[in-house]
Amino acid sequence: MKTRPIHSFIGLAVCSLALAGLSGCATVTTPERRIAADPALFESLSSKHRELVRRGEVTEGMSKDAVYLAWGKPHEVRQGSRSGKSLETWVYLGSESVPVRSIGMGYGYGYGYCGPWPVYEVGYDVAYRDYVAATVEFERGRVVSWERNRRR
Repeated sequence: MKTRPIHSFIGLAVCSLALAGLSGCATVTTPERRIAADPALFESLSSKHRELVRRGEVTEGMSKDAVYLAWGKPHEVRQGSRSGKSLETWVYLGSESVPVRSIGMGYGYGYGYCGPWPVYEVGYDVAYRDYVAATVEFERGRVVSWERNRRR
């Protein structure tokens, strides 16, 4: 059977979209993946900081490169100053599920009555919201403070 060019194009387009969708799922990274992506950067760190990066930990005195390898790219970068010194703050976001109550209304034939009557439904759903999971403050390219938000 002879294949028409349009069918080949549609098949190629569907496969391309499927691959693009699958590659978009791999957005969660780990210190191991970031180290593997840039081993020279990892090797440039002190042995103490290399060990902390492997464990995904941050401490005062670390460079921006070490924090990137440990925690990844920040969601937000803020510029500011304190006591006349320039500061840069990296903000990392987390996401949490929150139960929400939903109320719906429609018309239907319910409860054994004739005719369309208002029908109210109460249910529960889940919504997601972002929160600040961690922040890191840098002064002259080095960590001067950090904090992590522990959620229940």
